[in-house]
Amino acid sequence: MTDPLCTLPLLLSVFFLTGCVSKVTSPADDMLRTIPRSEWIMLDQNFSTSSEDTQLHWLDSFENNSLKKAVLIAWKKNPNLASMRELTIVRGEEAVIVGAALFPQANLGLNGSRSKRNLIGFNFPNGSSTFTTESFTSGINLSWEIDLWGKLRNERNSAKKRFQIAQAELEGARLSLAGQVAKAWFGIVESNKQLELARQMSATFQKNKNFISARFSNGLASSLENDLATNALLSSKATQSMRLRHRNELIREMDLFLGDYPNDPNDGNFTDELPQLALAPFPQTPAKVMENRPDLQAARFQLEAAGHDLSASRLSLLPTLSLSGGPGSRSEVFEDLLDKRFRIWDLAGSLTQPILNGGRLRAKIRLSKALKSSAQANYRSVALRAFSEVEQLLANEKFLRSEATYLASAAKAARSAADSSWERYRGGVLGIFDTLESQRHAYESESRLLSLRRERIFNRIDLFLALGYPALPRTV
Repeated sequence: MTDPLCTLPLLLSVFFLTGCVSKVTSPADDMLRTIPRSEWIMLDQNFSTSSEDTQLHWLDSFENNSLKKAVLIAWKKNPNLASMRELTIVRGEEAVIVGAALFPQANLGLNGSRSKRNLIGFNFPNGSSTFTTESFTSGINLSWEIDLWGKLRNERNSAKKRFQIAQAELEGARLSLAGQVAKAWFGIVESNKQLELARQMSATFQKNKNFISARFSNGLASSLENDLATNALLSSKATQSMRLRHRNELIREMDLFLGDYPNDPNDGNFTDELPQLALAPFPQTPAKVMENRPDLQAARFQLEAAGHDLSASRLSLLPTLSLSGGPGSRSEVFEDLLDKRFRIWDLAGSLTQPILNGGRLRAKIRLSKALKSSAQANYRSVALRAFSEVEQLLANEKFLRSEATYLASAAKAARSAADSSWERYRGGVLGIFDTLESQRHAYESESRLLSLRRERIFNRIDLFLALGYPALPRTV
């Protein structure tokens, strides 16, 4: 039986060593707190005056309940997002497993043995030269690595940070998926409008063709005029087919986001109008963006985890103290294990100091330093990219708004010119080539305006994502 007083010198020597070792620095690192500017360079007066502290759920700004339902379905059924949710659970359980090393481990054991011995060379009465023995033990086996220096705590904290990384990446994937669904939705709406416009163009050129063919049959129009009208009609038909193909592709993409098997493109109900965008919300400051963007949160957690890993690597050079033992029973008769007279206990301690390991521990320290430096550079890269995205999207808001104003006026003028040119052609004042070109230009102007409206919506969605705004309340 082990005397507990025998372990006292061992424990005293360990705590003496603890006082002699210099304190290891905390893994908490300075996280690039210095931000170049407190406001955005491209910020101008053309933004809403709402407070930047007001949390905006950006899907609400489009006032489209069908779109909200589509996003919720995507969050529930998208297989890529479902995979990330399960991996997040994995990271959480890994943190629990790593953290368990801080606490004592206990196992209940029951052992039995039976052995036979041969006694050669001894002459015992009755001629017996063998004997058999039995031994049974039961008890609780305790083991505990005492975290004197904080190595195990650093490993646990690193695992927690990696769980937080997974959570931030999952939130980023949710926001990204919401943005993709919203873009696909408004892309389909714009595609429907483009298809409707292409059908109108085909109908107009069909009327032109019928009119010119009749005149050609009566000898009032040349074959050139008839050919040009035919070309315009067939080109418009090709454009109509292209618009239909593009619409089908967008609906297939939406099905993929929603986690559905591709459905009949004609079954979808995307009859909504493209929303008229109000002023963009007043953007959060760069500091707020660093706090709220999931990719920046993940990069920050990665840097903190690397700091904990470096501290744990350094602490692995110090001695390790472990205790083991526990209460139990031992007897040569199995039934006696429950008898108090056969109770025993053991207590053992061990102190180990790494000496020779082929440079493995030093290499791990250098590796951890490199990973921490890499995480610092990555955090700065992600931050700079985030700032650049916001500045560019803010600038785009101004440019796209200006383009929309010009294009709306240009489309109106082109439509008026097309109407006038057809009347002038019928009056014999203008040639057919200029007339058809004027009509084609009018439809192209309308098409460009639709594309620009869709591009403005896409830019607004990207701006919401770049600023780290949530798509819907956290409880949804």
